[in-house]
Amino acid sequence: MRILCKDCWITHDTTTLLASCKRCDANTRIPRLDPLPDRAAPAVPAAGRPAEFVCRIHPTEPLDLYCPECEAKLSARAEVGDRSVVAIMGDVGVGKTWLLRVLSRRLRPSNGSPVSFRRALGDTDEQIAAAIAETRTGARVTPATDAVVRNYAWEVMIDGSPRSWVAAVHDAAGEVWNRLESLDRSAYDKLYRYLDLVGSVIFLVDGERIAEALDASPDAPSAASDAAVSREIAMIDALGRRTRAHSGNTALAIVISKADVLWNRDDCAPMHPDSGADRDAIDVATRALLGKAGRAALLAACAESFTPVRCFAISAFGTAAGSPSIDDVRPVRIEEPLIALLRE
Repeated sequence: MRILCKDCWITHDTTTLLASCKRCDANTRIPRLDPLPDRAAPAVPAAGRPAEFVCRIHPTEPLDLYCPECEAKLSARAEVGDRSVVAIMGDVGVGKTWLLRVLSRRLRPSNGSPVSFRRALGDTDEQIAAAIAETRTGARVTPATDAVVRNYAWEVMIDGSPRSWVAAVHDAAGEVWNRLESLDRSAYDKLYRYLDLVGSVIFLVDGERIAEALDASPDAPSAASDAAVSREIAMIDALGRRTRAHSGNTALAIVISKADVLWNRDDCAPMHPDSGADRDAIDVATRALLGKAGRAALLAACAESFTPVRCFAISAFGTAAGSPSIDDVRPVRIEEPLIALLRE
């Protein structure tokens, strides 16, 4: 068993984990974090159920597990394998936070989706709620320090598979990703450990920047869109170098976010929610659109370091009318990139 601490991005096993028993702590009035082997007694699970670690003194009391590095409380069943993190990345303002918030609501286990967000890890729910509140007030500016202090992660399950994955975002500023090759390893150790666990990637491209590029005159290209292209390629190049250092392939989903701003274009008809287009048709249309919007070099950079590479177009809100309430959104195709990656 390997259990992930999403604050440190270290996986721990039963020889290193710390544990606490609520009944012991209540009796002694002194909270104790002891090594798990000192706390645990053998537990015999019922058929089809996962085992629980229980206290040697109180064998019906499940133990709380903690990271030995930072002492953060861990989810006992958030088990991970090698490179089982699905990373969600993209430039600042591309919509990562809102996408994850909507995904975590839409992909609840009770909603019947083949992929579900089983649980949030650590303080993910509190951090993402705070980040969204800041975006609503206009106060949200992603500082460089967020590469090591703010991240979100969920345990993800897919029907028919006994293993689990972790969908995770490091809410790092664009400048951090662009300087990934030159960042101080000790200062950004958590970010690097996160990257070492990545087995597949959802890379978001801002639909608003795509629309600007498509609408710009060839003689007067959009400065914002051109700058976005440079940042996107820098991110993919830096990430690609690290993924190539691993044995095996790393799957990539290139995802146009905020695709609702493109639905009124004839060449985006397959992306419309009522189009009935299948995944292959959307892939072809999305690649063509990215090429028209000056992303041919981005597509080439992705193909150089990742395989397979699939293209998607999604909308977390289902409308271009600003940021609606989380209860009012009508998301379009947001689960498709994740499902495709987990089934590769």
